[in-house]
Amino acid sequence: MHLRDLAFQHIFSRLFVYNILWEDSEVDEQFLELDETSTVLGISGAGCRIAGHLSAHPRSIDAVDINPHHLALAALKTAAAQRLRSYDLFYDLLGRGAHPEHESVVRWLVGTLPEWVQRYWQRRHSLFRRAFYREGLTARMFTALTRLAGIDGAWLRRLCATPVEQREAMIDATLTPVMRHPLVAPVLQSPLNLVAIGVNFAQRDRILESSRTGIVDFLVDHVKRVATTDLARNWFAWTAIAGHYNHDEPDAVPPYLRRDRHARSFGAPTRTRFHRRNIFDVLKEAGPNTWSHYTLCDAPDWMPAPAQHKLFAEILRTSRDGGIVMYRSVEPHSLIARHGLERRLQPLSARSSAAARLDRSRQYQGVNYYRIVH
Repeated sequence: MHLRDLAFQHIFSRLFVYNILWEDSEVDEQFLELDETSTVLGISGAGCRIAGHLSAHPRSIDAVDINPHHLALAALKTAAAQRLRSYDLFYDLLGRGAHPEHESVVRWLVGTLPEWVQRYWQRRHSLFRRAFYREGLTARMFTALTRLAGIDGAWLRRLCATPVEQREAMIDATLTPVMRHPLVAPVLQSPLNLVAIGVNFAQRDRILESSRTGIVDFLVDHVKRVATTDLARNWFAWTAIAGHYNHDEPDAVPPYLRRDRHARSFGAPTRTRFHRRNIFDVLKEAGPNTWSHYTLCDAPDWMPAPAQHKLFAEILRTSRDGGIVMYRSVEPHSLIARHGLERRLQPLSARSSAAARLDRSRQYQGVNYYRIVH
């Protein structure tokens, strides 16, 4: 790994960057095939997908992340889904992002979690005092950008009501000029913004190579791609522009926050563990047949080729036959094919194509599913 990417990883792992997972966990829920026999190893990010797994009652979930802020948040979301009986209380805390008794609720939730998670939330329960979804580096960058552009939740509602073919014009009249402004564009291209959007230098280079545009053009195009989705239900658009979910639409939130998923997740017998470590360290200590499912976020994009190969080799060593590997990528080409592993990691091409088409984050060219064959 290049020194610049090591420095990026060092900084990224020490900041509270995301408050939501910027991947469509509803799509993942549809295609992962989790059931009561499943054992999951997943990079947690902000934890929406990890918490969502509970509704399928898998046997176990091992969540791993190098960022303690994100892993502690994943642990809190998972504990709330599993332990909070009242859906209204659950939704106020993690759907609305605020609760008048946030301190006592959060302290109770983390009481059975690892000590480091308890210490973390003892110091930071006040994040839920007013507006949790305004917190974190990504949210603060979005807030600054939307204020400069003069757009907010009311503007987003107007965009939702606008025919899809006319939405690009609304964006070009408001957001695009700000993003291309000579004082703003350098910020969007800066390492600070790369941290905010979770794109390291290696991944940025892949974006520039595959899109053949600059990073500002890529970001403008990304906004326009998001605008072609069902915006009323697109929680990525709502948290980015409005700073909250669209509470008028019950499905405009990640699945773990929905009433029916909460009913299934509450009291789930799933064993959960949270590893504040590198995924390679967790894999190294595991034996054969440990996990059936691997959800990797876009971590392979961050890695040089030797690390990618090592990751997939360790997955094959620790996996159950017939299991599933899922990762996202900013480039369309298959890493598995590049490493000559398609015989043992067989592409689920139709599933991957459908997932990429349905993913409302619109960040990735590839949402890749593979069947493990021993």
